[in-house]
Amino acid sequence: MSSDKEVSDLKLKVGLIEKDVEIVNRSVDKIALSIEKIQELNNNIFRMITLHESKHDEHEKKAINLQRDIKDLHERIDTLESHISSRIDDLRSDLLLHKKSDKLSVQTIMQEVEKWKWMILGGILVGGFLLGKLDILANLFSIVK
Repeated sequence: MSSDKEVSDLKLKVGLIEKDVEIVNRSVDKIALSIEKIQELNNNIFRMITLHESKHDEHEKKAINLQRDIKDLHERIDTLESHISSRIDDLRSDLLLHKKSDKLSVQTIMQEVEKWKWMILGGILVGGFLLGKLDILANLFSIVK
């Protein structure tokens, strides 16, 4: 009987071991499935990181190009500003020169007008004087005849 008991104990132990093996196999399957999912997730993360790195590199290149463009624009603005400033200075000096020459021209014209004004006034005075003396001249010319 001891042998029946031993056999039954052995069957019980084997049954428990089979159950444990089954649980372990299910756990191993779950672990294997989890490992596959983790590997898939790892691959997805790797692709995502690669994509982000390429986008980051692209953004860095764009930022460098943008900084270069800003620097070029700044240089162009500085050049244009200095060119405009020099043109304004040239125009200002031209205007001052023309203003002085125009002032001299106006003064010369005014002097000429004044000279002619006095000449005409003198002519009128002489003419008026002569007209006032016309009677005397007429008498003179009539005596001479």
